[in-house]
Amino acid sequence: MLLLMINTFSYADRHIFSILIPDIKADFGVSDSVLGLISGPGFILSYVLVTLPLARWGDQWSRRGVVAISAALWSIASAACGVATTIVQMASARVLVGVGEAGAMHSSQAMVSGMFSERTRARALGVLTSSTYIGMLVGLTGGAAIAGVWGWRAAFVALSLPGALLAIVLWLSGPGQEKHATPSSTGKGQISWLAAIRLFYATPSLRYLALGVGVFNIFGYAGATWLPAFLVRSHGLSVVETGLWMGVGSAVGGVVGSLISGILVDISRRHDEIWQLRIPAMGLLLTFPLTVTTFLLTGGLTLELFGFAIPVVVFLMLCTSFLSALWAAPAYGAIARLIPPQQRAQAAGIMIVIINVVGSMLGPPVAGIVSDILGREFHGDSMRYSLLSMSVLILVGGLLTWKASAHYRRDLADAA
Repeated sequence: MLLLMINTFSYADRHIFSILIPDIKADFGVSDSVLGLISGPGFILSYVLVTLPLARWGDQWSRRGVVAISAALWSIASAACGVATTIVQMASARVLVGVGEAGAMHSSQAMVSGMFSERTRARALGVLTSSTYIGMLVGLTGGAAIAGVWGWRAAFVALSLPGALLAIVLWLSGPGQEKHATPSSTGKGQISWLAAIRLFYATPSLRYLALGVGVFNIFGYAGATWLPAFLVRSHGLSVVETGLWMGVGSAVGGVVGSLISGILVDISRRHDEIWQLRIPAMGLLLTFPLTVTTFLLTGGLTLELFGFAIPVVVFLMLCTSFLSALWAAPAYGAIARLIPPQQRAQAAGIMIVIINVVGSMLGPPVAGIVSDILGREFHGDSMRYSLLSMSVLILVGGLLTWKASAHYRRDLADAA
């Protein structure tokens, strides 16, 4: 539960920037391209550069310590975003947020993998990875609500406080390093970063899986950054409404998808191991047509559900959140089964680096640049067509993940 809460605020501090883009843009007077660079490369470059060193540090020293120190750092940096007086200061603070968040998920996953047996591990990882979507709910909905009352600067500061407090609690009382993760407990001791990368690359299912999810996340990270702007510009929702609908939709769909994926994998792989990665592939492939439909919808369409008038675009986003969330728990569960215990944080770190290099580095800035170009013709609808054009990447990512599943049985036998 403690790791779930810490990673929730990691993602909350990451996603709050996107819901505050309209206010930040108005305050600093910058373009979509500049904001896309801050949200994408400005955050991800630092995130990627320190992920593997922190993952190795976690394997060698203390995963609990790495997560606690990282949480304290990103919380301080996120608060600094709220007091920035220039766009350069804002960009610098986001770089430091990236450094802090680079130490959270891989070591958290390694701790969870060590605490649960192979029979229930996928479900436990599903709970942990649901933090992605709970964090989006907290960041988007909470950030929008706070900004609506006290302004965007207060939103950054307010959401940074829980992470700092949780860092202290984890440092003092979190789970220790599991005994089988130490080099002395197995014949396969610690290996260098380069050897860990070679081992990861030499495993075809992991290679195609990382590439597939990375390609999907070119769109995924673009959407996480720019969907609020799309809903405001193309569907006329307010910032508060956007934060509420996106936060709730992502949380409900994403959390349920994460939890269901772990249960499905734990059950279905007893019949055939291929389902460990076939389920993520099917989720991405089914996401594609629904996403295209989302961006072709006209504004103002609503759906009566449980007595509430829900925008149809929001309902579709809830469905795509569910389907696209099916990849995370099975993917990191596959790493735990294919990689020796004392190298799991490094392997998870490699996956995270590949996903973010391919996805986050390209997604937000490309979407922002394309939107600026299309703005001459489509004006307020430019982000709609920017994201629509990028949605084909979901299909490509799903096909690559399907290819990964075809190699999984043999890789699992080789790892035994």
